[in-house]
Amino acid sequence: MYFKHPELLYALFLLVIPVLVHLFQLRKFRTTTFTNVKFLKKAVLQTRKSSRLKKFLILCTRLLLLASVIFAFAQPYFPPASGEIKEVETVIWLDNSYSMQARGQNGILLRRSIQDLLENLPKDAQVTLFTNEQEFRNVSSNTLRERLQALDFSATQLPWRAIAFKAQNFFGNSREAQKNFIAISDFQHLDDSVALIGENVTSYLVQLEPENSLNISVDSVFTSSRSLDETELGVEISASGALQEEVSVGLYNEDRLLARKTIPLNEELKGSTTFSFASEAIPFGSIRVEDSGLQFDNRLYFSINETPPVKVVVIGDSEAEYLQRIYKEPEFLLHIFPENNIDYNLLSQANLVILNEPQKVPFSLITTLQQLLKEGVFLIVVPAPDGDLEDYNNLLRNLDLPTFGTGFKQEKLITNITFEHPLYQSVFNERVTNFEYPKVQSSFSLTGAAPGILKYPNGQPFLFEKNNVFVFTAALRRENSNFKSAPLIVPTFYNIGNLAISPDRLYHLLGNTQKISIQANLQKDEILKLSSSETTFIPQQQSFQNKVDLVLDELPKQEGHYRVLQDSVVLRALSFNIDRRESIPVQNKIREQDGISVQSSIPQVFQDIKSAGEVHTLWKWFIILALFFLLTEMLILKFLK
Repeated sequence: MYFKHPELLYALFLLVIPVLVHLFQLRKFRTTTFTNVKFLKKAVLQTRKSSRLKKFLILCTRLLLLASVIFAFAQPYFPPASGEIKEVETVIWLDNSYSMQARGQNGILLRRSIQDLLENLPKDAQVTLFTNEQEFRNVSSNTLRERLQALDFSATQLPWRAIAFKAQNFFGNSREAQKNFIAISDFQHLDDSVALIGENVTSYLVQLEPENSLNISVDSVFTSSRSLDETELGVEISASGALQEEVSVGLYNEDRLLARKTIPLNEELKGSTTFSFASEAIPFGSIRVEDSGLQFDNRLYFSINETPPVKVVVIGDSEAEYLQRIYKEPEFLLHIFPENNIDYNLLSQANLVILNEPQKVPFSLITTLQQLLKEGVFLIVVPAPDGDLEDYNNLLRNLDLPTFGTGFKQEKLITNITFEHPLYQSVFNERVTNFEYPKVQSSFSLTGAAPGILKYPNGQPFLFEKNNVFVFTAALRRENSNFKSAPLIVPTFYNIGNLAISPDRLYHLLGNTQKISIQANLQKDEILKLSSSETTFIPQQQSFQNKVDLVLDELPKQEGHYRVLQDSVVLRALSFNIDRRESIPVQNKIREQDGISVQSSIPQVFQDIKSAGEVHTLWKWFIILALFFLLTEMLILKFLK
């Protein structure tokens, strides 16, 4: 037995006072003489014996009464099972990922967890709680109540290693403290990685389970094909739980229903379909399903923006009419300049630059082309047969490409096509071998190896590509080649033009660091903003001559549609969705380990912690004893004669 205030036990010396009073009472007996002395002596002896017994009992009750009061004020107790009282440190991880949106027996898992925490946290305790994105260090239960009631779901799911590292940092350095770590989650992706937080830390894992595993998820949306007149949108869905034969799926632009289809599910509970519609912009599109499971994956946002025209700048105006026939408005915006009269302002805004057999390639043009290529601009090099070969090689060397070697005046056929290259993937239905081969009268050799797209019979390239630079090894003028009149001329140049502006991604995933390029020309102090119906923020950005790269990391936090604003002008729309990994149902249960206790409810965890560190106080029993001895004394005084 231990005492909270052992110094009060010195008051036990006060027990000497009643004893002294009892021993040295100054009360005297008076003697009265009677005739029958023998009878009187007998009576006196009997009176003295009963009086002494009564006084002795009263002394004992008073001593015990006073001792009980002293012990009560000293607050005796029995220590916990560990044998000592320790400082208690509590760190809580509350999983607020979107899988916690599932419903349990008592409601949504996250909301029920918050309610249980607020009901079971000791009112005077200081705890540290962290979620997947927020931290609340050493706060009281009242402060925590305000923070947790405003807590929302997060697209971030921490791995167990990060959870353990954070928890260790939140605990103090004291080895004497009782350290309790509480993890509250459905442990959707953590079941195999759960391990001890530390040697001196007792871990309590609360694995929450949804009431049912039935859920339908819109997994992905993609453009299966797109032409000038029609766009086909592919949709993939999946389900879990009880098998459903068909799922109704709707295509929306904002809140306007464009189309609806019913998708059958296969044995693996997956399904797909396509929506066909006129090739028009759907900046605020979404695919929607309805079910009673998780709600965040019932809607997938996407944006199809108007495609801006590809800005094509041609340097060299000799025989450029074939480019005018290929690069027509509204898909392309073509500018042709003589090699000695280049508009560098328009050149800096180009998406595709074509060197159309210029005689010279000055160093200033080489420097400009290097900078444009760093910004993602595409380049086509068509050499002049009588051009300055050293200028061309300076350009190729600066772009880290094979250089031109000796020119050969020898007729060669262009016989080999790399059908797997993006230029020709959608051009041929099958490999063609019996077409009329184009030919060249003269060509340049290469001083280095290069993978050819179009090749001669000896394997040397007629057209090769590296790092968005397409290089012909022969001039295309009529007296040197009939390639301009061959069927390959249109898909080759047209598809290079289409590649110059990469198709926009339909949507992006929250929680990933990503770079998004926006076609825009900003003034010196201008910036781009992202705005939704609920929030507006300025992302990290880097401005180039004809584009702006947005770097998105922690923002945005909410799924949905966002407008890219230049002042008040909407440049385009972006869509963000939550990773569908959170839709996977929980299948495994966490196993208990040494130092790790697994529970199914939060109240049980706090009950176990309380029992482990509970101190059994005894002062109430000593108060009861004091009252008992007081009552006993009163009864003795009244009834003992």
